[in-house]
Amino acid sequence: MTTIKKFYLLLISLFIFSSCAEENPEVFVDELPLPDPFQLSLNLDLVSYQSLQFEKNVILEDYGLNGIIVVKKSDFDYAAFERTCPYEPEKECSIISMNAGQQYLECECGNSFYNLSGYPTNSPSPRKLREYYTSLSGNTLYIDNTIVSSPNQ
Repeated sequence: MTTIKKFYLLLISLFIFSSCAEENPEVFVDELPLPDPFQLSLNLDLVSYQSLQFEKNVILEDYGLNGIIVVKKSDFDYAAFERTCPYEPEKECSIISMNAGQQYLECECGNSFYNLSGYPTNSPSPRKLREYYTSLSGNTLYIDNTIVSSPNQ
């Protein structure tokens, strides 16, 4: 076999193996439609949001696609997730809620589970929950429709 043929054979082999080993970049792409724009400021001292001081979540049904679930991850760290499950979002039961023990998020269809950072765990879903931008200033939590990108996007 000539050197040129060996070179082409090697080049083709490398191309085939590199394309097979490459992780599918589409797996973590958020495919949900965009919500209407919103900007919220939640005074955490108000009775309606005090549950974020004692429990780990509050649901805001009038924002996002099917509502937003705001999760307290630690004393000064909050996250706001779209309640539409990214796995089979067309199903009516495809709504995210906090489990009874407040340890993780789950789809009400019962097939997808997510940690408090929104990543799938023990779940058929390959996608992270859509996360909206949050910032805390004093006792006010700000949330808007800016989508937080995961490192995989």
